[in-house]
Amino acid sequence: MSRALVLGGGGPVGIGWEAGLLVGLADNGVDAKKADAVIGTSAGSVVGFTVASGGDLTGATSLVRGANPSASTAAAPAAAHAQEQVDRLIAALGEAAANPERADQVRVEMGRMAIAAVTISEAEWLETFSTFAAADWPAAFSCTAVSTGDGSFRVWDQAAGVDPQLAIASSCAVPGVFPPVTIGEARWMDGGARDILNADAAAGHHVVLAVSCLLLEIPPEFSTPAFDALFAATRAQLDSLRAAGSKVETIVPGQEMLEISGAGTNLMDFTRTGDAYEAGLRQGKVEAERLAGFWD
Repeated sequence: MSRALVLGGGGPVGIGWEAGLLVGLADNGVDAKKADAVIGTSAGSVVGFTVASGGDLTGATSLVRGANPSASTAAAPAAAHAQEQVDRLIAALGEAAANPERADQVRVEMGRMAIAAVTISEAEWLETFSTFAAADWPAAFSCTAVSTGDGSFRVWDQAAGVDPQLAIASSCAVPGVFPPVTIGEARWMDGGARDILNADAAAGHHVVLAVSCLLLEIPPEFSTPAFDALFAATRAQLDSLRAAGSKVETIVPGQEMLEISGAGTNLMDFTRTGDAYEAGLRQGKVEAERLAGFWD
């Protein structure tokens, strides 16, 4: 039986929650480190590398603190600007999902915006991920990115021969918030610019556990055609895995995480990462009861 763990995007708050969730699951008998494949998008790339390499998930929040662009300024304005850019990204994702014939063009437009945005330098951004520099690439790990040039989608894996520092930094490079990362002759941005989960990268595995930092269905009061299309596209990827014979389970934020993240509106608020980690720990204990037979 082949098991795949899919970890979605969700900013620094998502890193905290996903890390806590996986620790909570492991403490209660569901060990994500048993996964044969770990596929991370954006926040999920940081947590995914740590899982696949056998690292200490409790240290994920220290990396988040290092990435905080507001370390020497007021935190709230920086978080608000970052969240505004994430909201633009999600809206663009919704537009691409609602108009699949324009999906590549929408991502190209996002790429232009990412390159033109005033952010920290690429060198400063890479320094945030220095802990991954020249590290051994775990055979089970892969992470996603999108080309700023043509909007194409890429899954970085061991065979790609890319330094983990570059691959993970590219997967986390939220357009307009952080600079795209140069790999080869192209520049790459957040893998979430294609989908929040990219669960179709887990095709072929018998068991798939997908962790999303956002709900996979929009409450009626927040429903819009673009948002509905965005989450429908993510669910369609999961349904496609099921149709191909995979057993699929998902974990979405519980009430505590929804309150911390503002149902997704505060995911870029670095000050909430610790609380999100603790919420993940508690939710992991609850989810372990549901998933024990499924995962093992």
